[in-house]
This record gives sequence, structure tokens and C-alpha cells, in this order.
Amino acid sequence: MKKYKKYIDINQKTWDLRTPIHIKSSFYDNENFIKHQSSLKEIELSAIGKIKNKSLLHLQCHFGQDSISLANMGANVTAVDFSSIAINEAKLLAKQTSTNVNFVNCNVLDLELDREFDIIFSSYGVLGWLPDLFKWGETISKHLKKGGLFLLTEFHPFIELIKGNGYDYFFDEKPDIEESKGSYTDGGKNISTKTCWWNHSLTDIFQALENNGLKLTLFEEFDYCPYMLENMIEKEKGKYVLEIRKHLATPYVFNLKATKK
Repeated sequence: MKKYKKYIDINQKTWDLRTPIHIKSSFYDNENFIKHQSSLKEIELSAIGKIKNKSLLHLQCHFGQDSISLANMGANVTAVDFSSIAINEAKLLAKQTSTNVNFVNCNVLDLELDREFDIIFSSYGVLGWLPDLFKWGETISKHLKKGGLFLLTEFHPFIELIKGNGYDYFFDEKPDIEESKGSYTDGGKNISTKTCWWNHSLTDIFQALENNGLKLTLFEEFDYCPYMLENMIEKEKGKYVLEIRKHLATPYVFNLKATKK
């Protein structure tokens, strides 16, 4: 991972800067979350099933809204993120909501927990920050019990091709580097950030799991996004699409389920 360290450090710094913006943003609506304590969408809820009293590892948890939501559904949650700022905010949020979550500050590609979990979960905008999907699959396999469930709910890689960013569909070791103001949420317009992004094809995702002893049990695509992102309009309540493709069927999000053989 040494060859990617400088890129990972850049991304970590960016997420350290973004987190205070996100905490205050209407996008994450943290004030309302504290009152109702659920941030999960129907897409992932429909796939994860019953989790009460099960051990659950949440990878790339950001500042912990989904982790806390999962804990409130009865799971025993350990949650991981590489941003120390995000983890500190997650611990504070857990305290504010009187929720028990074990938050760990670590890059998922370096994760070495001395235990296995019934469920591993990760969602929305996570894979593009990872330069090595085989190592990612190895992390999942290492921490998942035999017969356990891995659920990935993720933005479809096809979206990056049509948003106008000019990303490649297939993986390139050299990331796409962008400099911008602010974040994908409201607020922080004067903050300058740099991001390093690796796009991954569906084939790469499948192979990273299969090559680490995981068997795919479900793959489903959704023709809407549950979040209002840049250049999107609301097609139906809570369902957003790119305005330029509002009349065209387009995959925005997918669910992938796998189990450890």
C-alpha cells in the first residue's frame, strides 16, 4: 500500500475538512437525526434483513449516522473510518443519542480486528476511495464469519461516466485527482479540498470478493438515487435522477450481497 499512501493521505485530509461541514449541513440533517436516530434508506433496509443481537462491522462509517441507526435496530456494531475527525464526531453523536457503538479509527485496508462478525456492511460512495479492491475483499473475508452476510449498497459505477467528470470505467492505478471548493453537501464553500478517486468496474468488485472466498448471492440495480446529488431532480418522492436522463432508464445504485464460503 506504500505506493498509494500519498493519495490516501490527501483523501484523509479532505475528509477531516469535510466532516465539520457535514455535521452542520442540511444534507445530513444531524439535528433531525438526533431526534429520530435513523438515516438508513429503504434500498439497504430491504436487503439487510434481521440484525437484532447480531455482530455487525460497518466499514467506512464517516461520522456514524448509519452505524448508530444499525445499533438502534438491535445490532452490536463496530464501525471503522480513516478520518480521526469523523470518528471523534461519531463518538460524540453516539453519546448524544445514548447509543453503544464501538468506533475504530483505521483505514479499512489496514484493518486487523481480532474477531469475526455476523454481518459486514458498507454503503454509498465508499469504493472510489479505495485503491486496492483485492485488499478490500481480503479485509471483508478476514472479518466475516463463515456463512455470514456482506452487504454493499453503492452508487453504480456507470454514473461516473455520465456525470461529465470524464472518469474511466476501468480501474487505473493513477487516480483521478480533483481540486474543488466545499463538498457534495451544502456549506463550506470557502474550503478548498483535493480528492483522489479510483473508479472500479462491476467485474473488479465481483472478482475482489470471489477471489477472497466470498460467494455472491444477490446483485440488484435501482433506477433512482435516494439522495439529491448534483444535477439531479426529484422524479418521485425520495427518488432522484439526473435531469439530463430523466426520461431514460439508468442504474444509479446497486445492492450486492455475498456470503463467506
